Amino acid sequence: MNDRFVEDVKARVDLIEIVRKYAEVKKAGKNFVCRSPFRNEKTPSFSISPEKQMWYDFGAAEGGDAISFIEKIENCSFREAVEILADMAGVAIPKDFGADKGPSKNDKQDLFSLHKAAAEYFATTWQNTPKAKAYTKNRGLSDGMVERWQLGYGGDSKDGLTQHLLKKGFKEKLIAESGVAFERSFGDQAMMDRFWGRIMIPICEPRNGEIIAFSGRDILEREKVGKYVNSPENPVYHKSATLFGLDRARNSIKELDAVILVEGNLDVIFAHERGFTNTVATCGTALTDDHLRTLRRLTSNFYLAFDSDLAGKKATLKGVEMCLEMELNPFVISLDEVKDFGDFLVNENNAIVLQKMIEDCPPALDFFLERFAAKNLPQGIEGEKKFLDSFFFFLKLVQRPIEVDEYLKRIAQKLNRSQAIIEDEFHKFTAKQSNFTKPKFVPETEIRFSREENFVGFVYAFWEELKGAIEPKTTEILKLLGNPNTKTIIEKRIKGEDLDKEETAQALAWQLWQEKQFETIEADPMVLKITLQQYVVNLKKEAENRERTAAAKAMNKNASA
Repeated sequence: MNDRFVEDVKARVDLIEIVRKYAEVKKAGKNFVCRSPFRNEKTPSFSISPEKQMWYDFGAAEGGDAISFIEKIENCSFREAVEILADMAGVAIPKDFGADKGPSKNDKQDLFSLHKAAAEYFATTWQNTPKAKAYTKNRGLSDGMVERWQLGYGGDSKDGLTQHLLKKGFKEKLIAESGVAFERSFGDQAMMDRFWGRIMIPICEPRNGEIIAFSGRDILEREKVGKYVNSPENPVYHKSATLFGLDRARNSIKELDAVILVEGNLDVIFAHERGFTNTVATCGTALTDDHLRTLRRLTSNFYLAFDSDLAGKKATLKGVEMCLEMELNPFVISLDEVKDFGDFLVNENNAIVLQKMIEDCPPALDFFLERFAAKNLPQGIEGEKKFLDSFFFFLKLVQRPIEVDEYLKRIAQKLNRSQAIIEDEFHKFTAKQSNFTKPKFVPETEIRFSREENFVGFVYAFWEELKGAIEPKTTEILKLLGNPNTKTIIEKRIKGEDLDKEETAQALAWQLWQEKQFETIEADPMVLKITLQQYVVNLKKEAENRERTAAAKAMNKNASA
């Protein structure tokens, strides 16, 4: 029943349209291609077969169907991926579906309900704890702000929240799974609250606003205790992909076509309260590609407003690098005169100052050009070399030649040197960098499959045209293949048997690769027949070589015996 349901869901959705929501898809021959939605790349290496409703990412050597695509892009379980697709297709979900296939929507709803109950407990505890209210007041948080952002206090009892949730009917297993409490590894091993003694800030799911985790700030000034503690990852919370405030900022980011990235939760809260409702922050982690991919669906304009301390400067440099690699438009809001972004906005009058800073904010490369020049150029020729190396590191990431040319021209003017000299310096820098930089993924143009794998892909790509020539020679062809895996996959094709999941992904990769090779060649019967004959000739040579090698080894073995 469940298998039929899954196949019915897959039959009712179009993989092309699903992928189109995450990437710009273009037709290429029989198939469609795009740049991988899962990573950064310049050349499209993500291929989709509309006929098979399968995808393959050549750069990462992985592929699958609509379900595996949703699992990967939405970072969810098989069960939830099927439920998402069922919603798209308008298919009712059986009550007994996928009990053993990961957390369902109902499972996640249990966690949402627990987090809501925890937030209510924190809010009530804050109301009844003078020192907690005094702390929020001293930080510039009004009672209205505390209420609007569902802030609270973890309480002074080490198991107060746990006992509250147990009385509410939540099981210890679910409490531990959510991360709001944990089992102590010493003493009586009783459950202990994770956030006691902390001001609490809920972290919400960006699409539905449900609470998925918490961040807590210690107010007891305890030693050997982190100032901030976040929930550990749980089935609904993944730090590397979650952005604090995105649930509130999503619409503003779209409308303004811009996002402001700051460092902390309180920075986000004060920014929103002062009218900058397109502001978000990471959740206790460095900025990741997943964060950028999430935001890239809403805007390509990224305003970085990190603190001016050393850590903030490093975060700015890394953030700009990541944005340029993803072909986004980074801007840098200079906070040199501002010690802390959130504290700066405690004063409502500073909202006007920040607005002016944003309006005057230069593109990141303009900002770096002036900063690197001011820091290095007074040091003479050595300073010029440092300036060029620092700026070229970022300029090499720019994809548009016209933009690169403009910056090279400006550098030449700033250094009072010919543009030809600056261009030569840039080309030498990029050449030197490429010698030390290995690509994270193999570019599509460098992909190489074995002759046997290419042969199997060729057969799968043009089976209808080739089966009349192949089926009578099945035994002969199978003898030519030395790899048991390729032999099994082609034998199943000839016999009309289904492949398993791993075999399907492999055959799809080989098939899509072959179809790509024939994009610019009309695959008429004569061309296909000649290609098949050439494959057979070459495979015979490989088989003969294997036989000679095996015979030589056997002879040597007998001689030594």
